[in-house]
Amino acid sequence: MKRELDELEVIERYLVLLLGVVDRPIPSREHVQKELFILSKAYPKASEFLRFERHYKGPFSPDVSELIESPSYYVGAFTIDRSGRCSLTEEGRKIYEKIVQENRENARFKELLAVMKTIRELYDRLSKDQLLFLIYTSYPEYKERSIFLEKLLSKRRALAESLLKKGLITEKRFEELTSYNNSPKQSRGGSGSSNASITARSSPIFRW
Repeated sequence: MKRELDELEVIERYLVLLLGVVDRPIPSREHVQKELFILSKAYPKASEFLRFERHYKGPFSPDVSELIESPSYYVGAFTIDRSGRCSLTEEGRKIYEKIVQENRENARFKELLAVMKTIRELYDRLSKDQLLFLIYTSYPEYKERSIFLEKLLSKRRALAESLLKKGLITEKRFEELTSYNNSPKQSRGGSGSSNASITARSSPIFRW
């Protein structure tokens, strides 16, 4: 009989899967935080475990921050280099492959990996400024404690143009971003890259 998983172990599994689904490092700790935040929005079941608070750098999970640096269950699975890039170690890759093998017949698990891969392919390509700019303008409730928002808004046209050139936003979204004025009444937009909306079914052991 399979054992129940502790909530922190579940979070570590999300980290293992996000890092392993694409065979390259995630560019920074900030990218790890924001990509898991996007996952919690695109894949609502993940939000039961991935909880984010308002932070001066946007959505922030203390659990993710602690576990990527010092995991409790998958010790030695993650590594962070001097430039802040996060990746799986050889041991972490073995853990990733084991989890994938154990869930190879689970359709919802396959959908989760597909969502994670889409997130990685899109958001790994963003600079930290581009990433924060999209997060703040798409989820304005998380700009409350920001110390970077005004700086980002001062160069919003350049940021929006760079996103458009990368093919990450539409012309319509470009116009929305360049006219964003940080007003309390500013309507929430979509970044054009968080369209996945898959709801996982429950499992008595681990709810993907």
